Amino acid sequence: MINSTEDPSWDQDIIRSGDLLRRSLQSVLSGNASDTAQAHIASLATAQWTIRKTAETSNLLPGFLEGHLSEALGAAPRTNEHLVSIHNALGTLLPHVTWINRQARADQDSAFVERHRHGMIAGPGGLFECSTLTLGLALMMPETRYPYHQHPPAEFYLVLSPGDWYREDVGWWSPGSGGLVFNPPSCVHAMKSTDVPLLALWGLMH
Repeated sequence: MINSTEDPSWDQDIIRSGDLLRRSLQSVLSGNASDTAQAHIASLATAQWTIRKTAETSNLLPGFLEGHLSEALGAAPRTNEHLVSIHNALGTLLPHVTWINRQARADQDSAFVERHRHGMIAGPGGLFECSTLTLGLALMMPETRYPYHQHPPAEFYLVLSPGDWYREDVGWWSPGSGGLVFNPPSCVHAMKSTDVPLLALWGLMH
């Protein structure tokens, strides 16, 4: 459930779109019968989201990435009602999210740093405050590799554009637009774009 302590009328579209995004993600994930998918569904279903009321200045998406976002959103799959609803919800939410980029570690090639951004929807720095999960949108320019990394929370991706994905127990593979990727806690994983921008919704369970 998404709450707003002040609940001004201008928040209503954002709140409705946030609820729509979460319900639609649950429906998409329900197509996978694995215990991992069910755990993410439960996390989405029970999370308490509160629309952020702070006066923080949002980091806007850089101009050189705007065209890549438009291209990827325009080509994102709409093969069922849930994917259509996700696309519609993102159309309302994305103008209000904060965009961040991940910095490279000393042992990593820093070429990817300015070629990607994460649009923070829920969780730390997100449009919605949430203590139990983080939800964001990953965007990468064509021919960009996001480095191998790992983190304790389990993670899912809803893939919205072509791209290649890596997990240490699988290797590299291409899930395709509309595919799902699950990363268990602390596993090594990565992703890379092809000749088109990579776009994916991702969620971390805390």
